[in-house]
Amino acid sequence: MQTIVYFLYLAPGIWVAAFLEAFCWTRTGERQASRMRRNYLMAVLRQEVAFFETTGINTAEVVNSISNDTLIIQDVLSEKVPNFIMNLSTFVSCYGAALYFSWRLALVTLPFLTLLIIPGVIYGRRLMTIGGKLHSEYNKASSIAEAALSSIRTVYSFVAEDNVMSKFSSALEGSVNLGIKQGLAKGLAMGANGVVFAIWAFMSWYGSTLVLHHGASGGKIFGTGYSLILGGLALGTALPNLKYFSEACTAAFKIFEMIHRVPEINSEDMTGEVLEKVSGEIEIRSVEFIYPSRPDTVILSDFSLIIPSGKTVALVGSSGSGKSTVISLIERFYNPLRGEILLDGMNIQNLQIKWLRTQIGLVSQEPALFATSIYENLLFGKEDATMDDVLNAAKASNAHDFISQLPDGYHTQYLVVVLLEEKPTEGFSEEKPTQVGFLETQKYQGEIVQTVLEFVEEYEKNQIPDQERKEYQTLL
Repeated sequence: MQTIVYFLYLAPGIWVAAFLEAFCWTRTGERQASRMRRNYLMAVLRQEVAFFETTGINTAEVVNSISNDTLIIQDVLSEKVPNFIMNLSTFVSCYGAALYFSWRLALVTLPFLTLLIIPGVIYGRRLMTIGGKLHSEYNKASSIAEAALSSIRTVYSFVAEDNVMSKFSSALEGSVNLGIKQGLAKGLAMGANGVVFAIWAFMSWYGSTLVLHHGASGGKIFGTGYSLILGGLALGTALPNLKYFSEACTAAFKIFEMIHRVPEINSEDMTGEVLEKVSGEIEIRSVEFIYPSRPDTVILSDFSLIIPSGKTVALVGSSGSGKSTVISLIERFYNPLRGEILLDGMNIQNLQIKWLRTQIGLVSQEPALFATSIYENLLFGKEDATMDDVLNAAKASNAHDFISQLPDGYHTQYLVVVLLEEKPTEGFSEEKPTQVGFLETQKYQGEIVQTVLEFVEEYEKNQIPDQERKEYQTLL
């Protein structure tokens, strides 16, 4: 009767322990995965430009690491680790009970339990190798799909759908072969659990011998055998989790490799000098530069240039002559191999890189806008700007009237983008909108299209004065 009461007490105790196990491990898994996603993206964003060019890391790989890899780690932390600990604890406690009831039977059976452990260990080591290769093969296929979808119009224009599918299928063949090897290894490991019945047969024979010839209690022998089998099954349940541990280790290795990488040009490095006053004189002295991705091509050799403060300077040259490279060096996207670049007489490598870049306004040949409101896009240039600052900037660039005509004004989402194209005419270039791209909600689609077309037509009819055009370019 007392034993029944103990079991009644045990039931709510197990319920509370199981609840705490599930809640605490799930919570810590979610928190750890969230922190890894944040730290990984921060690490990617602080890498120098040369890193992306030399390693070939792309959008698909970054997105895959943030979503899939961290999800694998989260699943292991939330479910697989507690299950493994629970089953391993069950094995240890069961074997301890077996030693207490009949140490002879427990010690004789111990060598047979290695038959359950060895397949699991071999399986885990094999899966760790296969898991790393599988991850690499999936990234190849993801890169092909991402490149095709991001340039879908080009794919359609060249009728290259079959070619893309052929390349994608070829990239998946490697993962299929690795998956077959993985399944074979898992099958052998799971099949090895059948040795439990052979162990039970041996214990039945040796236990009966102890009862008949050594005066052992039949109840204790049965309890010992039951504990050993229960512990063996728990061990067999725990070992397949090694597969998930190996996958999580592979995913975590890539994530932490990125997190711990210290870039050559660290945009988050807050060391360096900050000039109290900037006049804007730039001097480039005997600079030599070669792109890391093209080590055999010299872009700049003994290049020198002085840009006085307050002057407008145009760099003219053929494609590939180094015009954009000069801007990239001033922005410290790269470091020159030789020579130095000075801002008001100070080498920019001695300046705080984040401060340096906040002093420069760069408008690329193909500007990119983020999928948020117009107001928030303008704040990327100055995060602490007020609404009045935003309005003044838009008015100075002749964009205020156009933005005000949009359905939600400055808070319009899915931005209307006007791309400017240069058309050279006798040494000068006239800028006008030649292409309009837009992503908008269905609710305002017709209004936005009409507004954009009217804006383009009005813009082309009325030439913007040169002074206003310069102010527009400078502000952007």
